[in-house]
Amino acid sequence: MYHFILRRKLQNVFSRLNAGDYRFVTSQFHTDAEHWFAGSHAMSGRRITSGRREEWYRRLAAVFPGLKFDVRKLIVSGPPWHSLAAVEWVDELHDKKGNPLPNEGVFFITIRWGKVTEFHVYCDTAKIEKNLSILAAQGVVEAAASPIIG
Repeated sequence: MYHFILRRKLQNVFSRLNAGDYRFVTSQFHTDAEHWFAGSHAMSGRRITSGRREEWYRRLAAVFPGLKFDVRKLIVSGPPWHSLAAVEWVDELHDKKGNPLPNEGVFFITIRWGKVTEFHVYCDTAKIEKNLSILAAQGVVEAAASPIIG
């Protein structure tokens, strides 16, 4: 039953993420949770403070407005004090000219007593670097910014 409830909670979080409700998404993190994104680009890096996570989600909204995730697989396991979730996804995103900028990947999430303590993003880093370059060339300044870390 617990895994069913956790899956429903995560599905709700992704619905809110797709709606651009980043304040709700950041409220799901434990105070000192780790938020980490693979690669070397404007979205990459490791954040361990609430302020830095909030800054990252503001950047996500600025760089990728209208971003939508199609969750393909959602797997949860473990007890409430150490639950693990794996989320396989494909995203839907367009550049300023309306051209698609797709990517796909997996989120690995650790949850303790209902709060996210680790959130790791693994996607096709070559695609995201290409997409960020396209957006930067179209005038999205934050697409070429240094990673938010700390």
